[in-house]
Amino acid sequence: MGHQHTEAREAAWTGLDQVTPGYHWLSIEPGQHRFLQAVFSGLGFRALRVWTEAAVSAADFERTRCGGLVTAVGEFRGRTVAIAWSDFRVVAACYGRANSRRFAAFLRHLRNAGEDPTPLIYFVNSAGLSLMEGRQLFSDAFALWPELLEYAAQNPFFTCALGKCLGLAPILFGLGHYRVAVGGKTQLNLAGPEVIRLFFGEGADFAGNAAAERFHDRNDFIHELVPSVDAAFARFRELLGAEPATAAGGFPGLPARTRALLDAFLDAPPRELVPGWSDRVRLFLGTRKGTPLGLFVNPPERSNNMITVRTLDKYGAGLDLFGAMRLPIVSFLDSPGIDPRFDQSDANNFRKMLRVGEKIIRYPHGSMGVVTQRCFGGSATLAFPKVFGGTRAVAIRGSRIGTMHESIITRQLQGSPRLLAQWKAIEASQGPELEDLLAEGSLDAVIELADLPAEIDRFLAAPRRAVGNRPPSLALQRAAV
Repeated sequence: MGHQHTEAREAAWTGLDQVTPGYHWLSIEPGQHRFLQAVFSGLGFRALRVWTEAAVSAADFERTRCGGLVTAVGEFRGRTVAIAWSDFRVVAACYGRANSRRFAAFLRHLRNAGEDPTPLIYFVNSAGLSLMEGRQLFSDAFALWPELLEYAAQNPFFTCALGKCLGLAPILFGLGHYRVAVGGKTQLNLAGPEVIRLFFGEGADFAGNAAAERFHDRNDFIHELVPSVDAAFARFRELLGAEPATAAGGFPGLPARTRALLDAFLDAPPRELVPGWSDRVRLFLGTRKGTPLGLFVNPPERSNNMITVRTLDKYGAGLDLFGAMRLPIVSFLDSPGIDPRFDQSDANNFRKMLRVGEKIIRYPHGSMGVVTQRCFGGSATLAFPKVFGGTRAVAIRGSRIGTMHESIITRQLQGSPRLLAQWKAIEASQGPELEDLLAEGSLDAVIELADLPAEIDRFLAAPRRAVGNRPPSLALQRAAV
């Protein structure tokens, strides 16, 4: 058995053996170094290849030689996974010239390996830039920003914040596609408590204001709070696809109508992601006939699924994550529209609508929209319409689709008999079976819930469009007929 695992590791790591001047790999077995035990146990690695300076040999490798940052790869269920691990006990895991250059070289080496996408997991716990190295370290340390940005453009990148994350540390943490923080013990800020007290007085509550919980509740910086490092590893194992849920337990924790919707086509209960922020949309990772899918679901049990800024944040997070994982996505839309109240415009709703819309339009891995009950106004863009590059669009029979609900339009036009008569004529032409939308091609089908599995299969069987290759608008398609 050990020989088979060795062969599997060698096969997985073949592309990593090219030479990078100044650095090399050291093979580390479990139990050799206690400070690496959390890395071994978190993903069940049977061996690690640690990326270190060429001057460091296996004989003299030790904790302090990593300079507060361990960079390594392991073989996980037949797949190479990269790890960057902050070791706060060594120089507070500060970014200096040596460890920053090594981290950057590590990322470039992985990018140039010519292998399949290599997920990177970065546990961030650092006091920021090293004060002992002066301003000359700026270029090396801040070079990690574009290096990680480039890496994340090609590979899934997951981050976990724990303990102190100061200065450059939260910025690099924020580049992750899925960002978790250990609750109750994590603070993130550009400066530490000493600097805050020095310049802003003793009254500043650093622990409370820099707490991960505050970020999670107020903005989109932290996707999820977890109770421990072990729980973070468990979440990352789920994202790596190694621990599928079993169908034996049904769909626990989901309300009846949401459960019925997902149970209609999924192989097994899905994994929920970004469980907070907004309860007007829920994100799930599931499978259909073994194919992973990213899912966006407006809970059909909720009457108030009006799209707020926080709801848009959640859509954006899902699009970023599922895009990095190269998954086809399906949106199950039931919404009366986008919240038009002024507190939402104060919270930058227009810019957030534009950002989410751009992510949908540019999504390259296939998207499908399913209207489950209501689809009014700007919320229609969250059903991944064909004019936004959607592959397939269907509606459950009985769904209502329009610029506004018919009764609202009627009330608005009560003062103008002429306009009201025009609207009533238009309303009469818009039948409940959505024939006009089927005729123009913006909808492919009106279906029963029992038809949903076959529609999902049609979507998954359709060819994926190339990046940036959006189909022509429906108007152009009709003009060409």
